[in-house]
This record gives sequence, structure tokens and C-alpha cells, in this order.
Amino acid sequence: MQVREAELRRDIAQLERQLQDMDKRAQAEQLTRHLPPLDEATLDAIYQDLVSSPTSERSIPPPSPKVSLAQLAAELGLPPIPADASADTPAVADARRTQRAQLLECLRGRSNIPAPAWTALAIQSARDCDTEHVQQALSLAARDGVPVVPLFQKVMDVYANAGHVHAVLELSAAMEAHGIAPSAASKHTVVKAYVQMNQVSDAVQYLALWERSEPAPMSAYTLTIEHVLKHPVRDIHPIAWSLFYHMRYAAHPVPDAVLYAMMIRACAAGVPQPNTMPLRRKRTMEADAERALDLFREMTVHHGVRPNKEVYDSLILTCARRKDHYADALRLLRELVEGDHTQLWPDAYTYNAVLQGSARHGDLTTARWILADMVRSVMADTHRLRRPNEDTLAHVFWTYAVYQPPIDRHQLQSTEATQSSDAEGHVAEAAPSPTFTHALPQTSSDVLAEARALMARILADQGHDETAAHPLSSVRVSPRLLHAYLAVLTHHLPPERRLHALVHEVEHGVFAQSRAQANGHTLAMLLGECAVSRDRALADDVARRTWAQWTDMERAYAHTPQRRHQGIDAKLVSRMWALMIRHHAKSFRIDEGLELVRRFLEMYPPSKRISPREELVDASLPPIDWTPTVPPPSMVRLLHALPPIRAEADATYAPLAPLRPKLLFRDLELLHHRCVAVQHVPGLNLITRTDREYRREW
Repeated sequence: MQVREAELRRDIAQLERQLQDMDKRAQAEQLTRHLPPLDEATLDAIYQDLVSSPTSERSIPPPSPKVSLAQLAAELGLPPIPADASADTPAVADARRTQRAQLLECLRGRSNIPAPAWTALAIQSARDCDTEHVQQALSLAARDGVPVVPLFQKVMDVYANAGHVHAVLELSAAMEAHGIAPSAASKHTVVKAYVQMNQVSDAVQYLALWERSEPAPMSAYTLTIEHVLKHPVRDIHPIAWSLFYHMRYAAHPVPDAVLYAMMIRACAAGVPQPNTMPLRRKRTMEADAERALDLFREMTVHHGVRPNKEVYDSLILTCARRKDHYADALRLLRELVEGDHTQLWPDAYTYNAVLQGSARHGDLTTARWILADMVRSVMADTHRLRRPNEDTLAHVFWTYAVYQPPIDRHQLQSTEATQSSDAEGHVAEAAPSPTFTHALPQTSSDVLAEARALMARILADQGHDETAAHPLSSVRVSPRLLHAYLAVLTHHLPPERRLHALVHEVEHGVFAQSRAQANGHTLAMLLGECAVSRDRALADDVARRTWAQWTDMERAYAHTPQRRHQGIDAKLVSRMWALMIRHHAKSFRIDEGLELVRRFLEMYPPSKRISPREELVDASLPPIDWTPTVPPPSMVRLLHALPPIRAEADATYAPLAPLRPKLLFRDLELLHHRCVAVQHVPGLNLITRTDREYRREW
């Protein structure tokens, strides 16, 4: 009923727009009814004026800032100032500063200097963090009668991109000193400077300051909300909802399509509401499809904002990540496929969003159709944005892994055992069956055959041009894609063959053929299979070699920026140690398992603080109006205590409360059972103390 009501309201809104267009046309006809018609001579003169080439003065393009600065230095008899580069040495920067000082000194007694020259001087000084020369260039430009508002704005933008907040604030104050009222662009630039330096609390205070008179532009709110949602400290993500609601309450009641798409994407990421954060802290974040659909209905029906491609993609992603709303994702995809607007046609991002739902459901029918449509687009060379990529094939392989064939392996084995007596002694030559058919795979063997054929096709297309003969050449074979393929093997192979298959594929199979390097997640898959394998001799051998590789990798990449690419994070470190401890416990090696627990405590000692939130003192925080949705005080304190670090520097961007490796009782449960069985009291005390110390952190 809600969907039908939304469609009716959309039709009514469309009829109202048509009536308004008819009224406008009628008014235009009434206004132009009594105007005299244009004769042929007048029409010919207008046409000649339109098609004639412009004059020579207008045909000369204005010189670029670099050319103007070089020309100006040449006219004054000075050596050309070297252009700034990203890898300047201190000597080059000092030489450029000296030559720039000479140029400014010569310009003091001259007038009629072109505006691009002042712009080039000011921007180059700002990039060199030369505040003195920036102020001199702006003062001389204002004295020369050059429009200083665009000049101020360009210089402020350079400082904002570099995160120099104080310089941006000084220029903003200088604009007010010259009688220039702050514009929407300058307010946005100040907020950008705060955000670039991770000073989100100051950015929010600046936005609240302008809400009393003329609010800052919506783009400034959007920039702040985007930074909060992308921040590595996930505990502050709910503040994005408080900012969104407060913006609508105090500044801009109707958001634009860009901001709507961002908040719907926050629903897909499972960002909770600030008032529900304590209730959901211990739960995994799940997509809020209901709120996303409400935002979409409010946007299209109540406010008449036309949704763009990002809105539809975010909504489809949110619905696809919830099993109970997967049908809504398919319905939205069907609307885009059957729609007439080419700007809204699905691309690879849209299809990959739906494939996330297919992987959760094991919906192999939809996954195969999407892959076939994307391959068909490549072969026909119609929609290049639909080319399948690494994410596409990874989701398809995960769909194969989750898919449950209608014929169970045990049923198939019992049927073969019943018919084996009749077929004893008779050797029949089986005809080869096609790898891909229109029918879905009926058994796990069929699933494995299709997955292996698809992986073989991906590897065969590597290195070729993207043509109809090689439609999967655009797919990059990465460890993430290969892990999805390995998941198909672990889900559909018999338990006694899984470890053999994984070791073969990692050491001699797809990893060797694609020349991909195994990372931490690859080793975790191997070690996880060793912990449950029944062949303990093989499992011990594989686990020993895998653990040796892991310790070398952990030691080499523990404190380097490449640790993310190698899959070495706190969660994986905890998982690897827990798997190895479980492997020892399964083989009844209690002392080896307890020794690993002691080593883990030495390498990753528990933090002495009780909680990262309680560590923050109740300092005198500036009052901020969060009406109508006020976040918890602990969240506001955490936002205020964020360190001022450049947001782009991923290697140095350290969260205030980073995740740390830890071992809890669920990781040591099997070892605990083994200690209870043999009455190993020191081991039981060690396990209890370990769980208590790491649980106290959070």
C-alpha cells in the first residue's frame, strides 16, 4: 500500500507540473501576441551576428597565471620565478621566495598590472606557506583596483586544501576589514580548512555561528557530514545524523539529492542514530533499509527532489544488504533497467550492489543474469560502464558459495550406492556435459564445475584487449577475488577434500597461475581449515608452514603502511592467533596452546585504561546546539578530543581509540575445555586472566 500511495503521489505531482507548464505557455503567448513580426532582413542580421567569428580582441584567450607571471618578470628584467612542484627542495623554495620578493618590490611603483599576475603571485605564495608575500600581493592588488573577492577566494582555497586553518581565518578577517561580507564560498572554504585538519568540532561551531544570521551553504554541511561518516573512529559516525537533522532544523529544511544520497549510504553502512547508539554498541551494524526507504519517499513525494543515480545506487545497496528487503532492491533495479532515462541506467556499481544481496541470499539466478548482462554489454560494446570488475566476480563467487543445490550430496551418494549393484562390472563411457546450462546447478559437483570454468575463463582473458572474444579481460585477479573462489571450494567440497584443495590452489593452483601473493586473509583461510580438519597429520604440517609464513609477515608489516594491503589489522591478528591456539587444542597440545597465549600477552598487552571514552575528562566544552537530536555527551567529548591531523595522510591518520588485538574467552574456549579435562589449574587461571584483562578494555 505504501508503494502504491507513493506512485499515486508521484503521478499527481507530475500532473501539477504539466499544468504549471501549460499556464506558463499561455502567459507567454498572451505577452507576445501583439508584438510585430520580424522581417526577413532582421532575421538575417541576427543569424549573421550569431555565426560570425568574434573580433580579434575577444578571440585572444586570457593568458594563464603562469604565463602572466613569467611575462611580468621578463618585462621587469628579472629572472623567471621557477614554478612550484610537489617535490620542492628547501633550496628551490628559498630561491623562489627571494625572486618573488624582488618582483613584489618592483611592483610597488607600478600600476595596471594584469589580474592573473596578482593571482599567480598570491597562489604561489600560499602554496609556499609564505603569508607575508600573500598579504603584500593582496594589498597591492587592492590598491591597483583589481577585484579582490575572487583573489581572496582562490588564496583561501589553497590554504584550505593544505589544512592551514589560521591562514584561512586571517584572510577571512582581512576580507571583513576591507568591507567584504563573507560569502557562501568563503564560509565553505573555512569549513573545508577545519575538516582537512580533522577539527570537526570547530567546523560544527563555525556552522552554528552563522545560523544566527545567514546560514552557511548546504555544501559546507555536506562536507562536514561526509568527513564524519568517513572517519576511522566509528564511535563518532552517529553525529552525522545529528548534523543532518540540525541542518534541516536551523538552516536548510530541504536537502539536495547529493546529501540525500549520502545519508541513504549511511543507512547502508548501518550507522545508528545517536539516541540508539548505547543499545546497538554490542551488535553488528546492519543496514537500516526502513529509514532509507523513508528518506527516499520523503525526498521524492513530499519535497519533489528528483533523485539522481547516486540516490538510486545507495538505496539499492541498502536494501540489498538486508535479507528482508532484497525484493525491494530487485524492484528498484527493474525500474532502472526498464526506465527511459539514460542517466539512471544501471552500471557496474549498481549491479555490484544487487550482487551483495544475491551473495547473502544465494540467489544464483539473479547473479548469473547480472553477469550475463554485463558480459553482453562488453561484447556488444554498448555500455562501457557495465564492464565486470573484481567486485563483480567476487560477489558472483560468493553467491556460488552460499547457493544450496536442490540435490544434497548425501542423497546423491545413497542413490549411487543403491544402483551400484546393478551396474557392477559394466563400464559406460559418459558423454561430456556442458559446463554452463540455462538450468541452475543441481548438485555441489555442478556448482564446482561452473565455478572452476568461470575462474578458468577469467585467467584466460588476462592480458588481452577488451573485445568480444575476451569479455572478462577487465577483471583484475586479486587475492580478494581468489578468496571468494576458495570459499566455493570450502562450501561445496566434501570435508575430507577441502584442506587438500585449498593447499593446492594456494601453492600450485590459481594463486600461482595469476601470480597473486597470498596475504593475511589467505593464511587465515588455510589455518581455519586446519583447525577443523579430521586429517590431523596433514593439518599439523599445513598449520606449521602457515604459521611460519604468518609470523614473518606479521613481523615485516606490523608497523608499515602496507599492512592494510597485506590484510594485517587488529581483527585478523586476533583471529590468526585464536585459530592457531584452537589448532593446538584440537590436537591436545595444551602446553603449546598456553605458550601462544603467553606470547600474545607479551606482544599485544592489554591497555591499562578502562575505556577510551572514560579516559576523556569532562573539560569545559563549548556549547553547541544539536537540536533536535542531541548526541550523548561521551560522543561529543570524543568529537572534541580528535587530534588535529591532516585527513588525507592515511599513513599517519591515527584514530583516537584504535582497535587493538585481543583474545577473549570465545577464542580460548576449546583450550579451556582441554585444561578442565586434565585439571590444568595454571592454564585455567591464565585463560581467565586473559579474558578479564582484554574484556576490561571495552
